[in-house]
Amino acid sequence: MAPPPQGSGVSPAQRALAELWWRPGGRMDAGWWPRLEMEAWRGDYQRRSALRPALDGMLAKRLGQDGALPALSAEAEALLADDGRRGALCLSLGLWALGCPDYLLLRAYRAPLAAHLDAAALARLPALLPTRAGAVAEWTPEALCGEALRHGGAWLARAEDPAVAACRLHWAPLERAPRADSPLPALRKLLKWL
Repeated sequence: MAPPPQGSGVSPAQRALAELWWRPGGRMDAGWWPRLEMEAWRGDYQRRSALRPALDGMLAKRLGQDGALPALSAEAEALLADDGRRGALCLSLGLWALGCPDYLLLRAYRAPLAAHLDAAALARLPALLPTRAGAVAEWTPEALCGEALRHGGAWLARAEDPAVAACRLHWAPLERAPRADSPLPALRKLLKWL
């Protein structure tokens, strides 16, 4: 199924959800192709537009997205309407999932975060995010943003809201889930304060 055409009274977030849901091959991170055991088809997807509908159907089925388009919640709309905000929210969720205070307090880690988060977000995050007692920095400052995005995306996959869970496709998959709980309470808090 194709997303609605532009100019049809459909919001950019609704259009982005439809593309991610029904045509994931064009929007998902490249790391999903091998994860879904479809790496061999990736080049054909990029080169041969006639194959895209069938491949998108296969991808959607493997992702559990072959049904009707889910409703667009306020949380999903925030993640889908603006690429920059989506990245900042996912990065913040990843930092929340990692729970290490060093990432928010030490200058070596704050510098790379400043490339993705504005000054207000960097100032608020230490007060917003819970930390785990004894949490030790696992990642180098250079690797932090990429790893935090992957952890945030993997945590989004645990959302009971299918539109929010679909947003995980924007980032490379993670081999292990960072947390077992739903990300929605954390996402709502971040949406309120960032």
